[in-house]
Amino acid sequence: MKLLDTTLRDGEQAAGVAFSDDEKVRLAYMLDEMRIDEMEIGTPAMGAAECAVIRKITRAGLNARLTVWCRAMTKDIDAAAATDVEGVHIAFPVSDIQLNVFNKSRQWLDDILPTVVEYARRRFSFVSVGAQDACRAKPEQLHRFLLSAQSNAAERVRISDTVGIMTPLHTAEMFGKLRREFPDLQFDFHAHNDFGMATANAITAWQSGAQTLSVTVGGLGERAGNAAMEEIMLIGSQRFDIKKYDTSRIYELCRYVSGISRRPIPVAKPITGDKVLSHESGIHIRGTLADVLSFQPFDGKTVGRKTTEICSGKHSGKRTLIIK
Repeated sequence: MKLLDTTLRDGEQAAGVAFSDDEKVRLAYMLDEMRIDEMEIGTPAMGAAECAVIRKITRAGLNARLTVWCRAMTKDIDAAAATDVEGVHIAFPVSDIQLNVFNKSRQWLDDILPTVVEYARRRFSFVSVGAQDACRAKPEQLHRFLLSAQSNAAERVRISDTVGIMTPLHTAEMFGKLRREFPDLQFDFHAHNDFGMATANAITAWQSGAQTLSVTVGGLGERAGNAAMEEIMLIGSQRFDIKKYDTSRIYELCRYVSGISRRPIPVAKPITGDKVLSHESGIHIRGTLADVLSFQPFDGKTVGRKTTEICSGKHSGKRTLIIK
């Protein structure tokens, strides 16, 4: 599993969210301290101010691979090259609805991908291409796009569930087929959360053959957001024994992003919500006091917060009152 954090790009595209330069640089440092594999740190085509903060991050001496997002335009590639990032991600609309919206044709897609990828490969050591709205594209159309990406030596292809319509079974079927048809391609899955299944779909994509998962801190992003970095990271650590990430910084990081985005963390938000490690009912409290893992899947210290919390209320028993 490799995690590509796009909080600084897709996360900031959430309605009403804008980070200052200093906040972006600090967030990049925090992600790097957690040993995130890759960061997508902005969109150079937004202008000089965006390019300036991207350059600040690229010059910070971070260990993660740093990439930026571009449209399928050579002027976007030029803007990205001026920021000194290692790699570039180029998005291409592949569904009929998105091609029509942008007044593009299948022939345009066939013609532009080789041109833009070859142009980018002369400027970057890593080039990723994106099948935007891949999950609404016809299978034969997606297959044609992937053949072109492969033949033009793109290092990785992003499969984007741009409007969040997938389910885990659909995701497993899709990536099982992609792995059979394109065993040598590297895949990144970019999940959106419109129907509340981004984390489940992302984990399923990885289990079914995707090597990289696009995530954001707290699931921040367009509309209902993206797959939540902290959920994917902790599932990887707790359920699949992936220990390369420093999960002890999760709580601090999520609270920081909540603050700079001005989006409070819901009390029942998995991993980081105020009440997700709280116990009120007598039987849960009794079990928790004997073994903290009896009624919760992880010790809160794993993510940098208190182990658990015992509360008194309607469902509490005498043991709770004695403790309190």
